[in-house]
Amino acid sequence: MSDITKKIVQGVLEIHFNRPEKKNAITESMYKELAEAFIDARIDDEVKVVLIAGQKSCFTAGNDLADFMQNPPKDDDAAVFRFLMTVADFPKPIIAAVNGAAVGIGTTLLLHCDLVFCGENAKFQMPFVNLGLVPEFGSSYLLPLRVGHAKAAEWLLTGKTFDSHEAKLAGLINEVYSDETFFSAAFQHAQTLAKLPAESVRITKKLMKQTYMSKTLQTIDEEGDLFRKRLQSDDFKNAVAAFFNK
Repeated sequence: MSDITKKIVQGVLEIHFNRPEKKNAITESMYKELAEAFIDARIDDEVKVVLIAGQKSCFTAGNDLADFMQNPPKDDDAAVFRFLMTVADFPKPIIAAVNGAAVGIGTTLLLHCDLVFCGENAKFQMPFVNLGLVPEFGSSYLLPLRVGHAKAAEWLLTGKTFDSHEAKLAGLINEVYSDETFFSAAFQHAQTLAKLPAESVRITKKLMKQTYMSKTLQTIDEEGDLFRKRLQSDDFKNAVAAFFNK
C-alpha cells in the first residue's frame, strides 16, 4: 500500500499520511505524490475541499532524516519544494485533522490550511534550530503573523514541544476534540464547505490571502535557499549523527 492514500468522498479529497511504522515521516517519493495530488486536485471539479490527515496516533514526524540525507533537495525543482509552492497558493479550502506528533513540516503545513482540528493528544514541534537548520514553508513570516512575534519566537527559537490547547490559545488551530472524534469533526467541517457555492468559497479564500501571498511565496524561496545551505553545515550533520546514535 502507498505511503500516501487518497480518496474522494462527497466532494472532499482525503489525503492521508500512511506510514505509521515510521511515524509518517515524509520521504522524497511521498513529497512527489503529495505535490501531484494537490496539482490534480486544483483542476478536478469533483474536488471541492482537501482534507489532510494521518492516523489517530500520529500526524507526521516531519522529514525522514535518513531519506533526506540520501536525497537532499538541491534546487526549487525538488519534490519537497514543488509541494510547498503547490500548497501555498492552492485555491480550494484545505482542512487538517491532527493528532499525535506534528513535527517540523507537520506543524508548518498547518499555516497553509484554512481550518485545523486536533485531538487531545496532538503534539507540535518545529525543531529546525535544534537540527542546525532554519524554518521552512514560509513559517518565519506566517507564524509571527498568526500568533505574534513572542509566541513564534518561543516555538521557533527553542524548538519546544507544545500541545493542542496551547496551539488553540495562540490561534494556530481552530478546535480541539477527543482523540476518537477529531477526524469525524474535521470531515464534517469539510463536507459543510463542500456543499457551499464553490466559486464563492474560492474567491473568499483568495481575498483573505492575497494581501500576503506574494510575501509568503518570496519567503518560501528565501528560506529554501538558506535551508539547502544549512543541510551542508556541520551543525546539521552533527545533529543527524546524534539523532541516529540515540
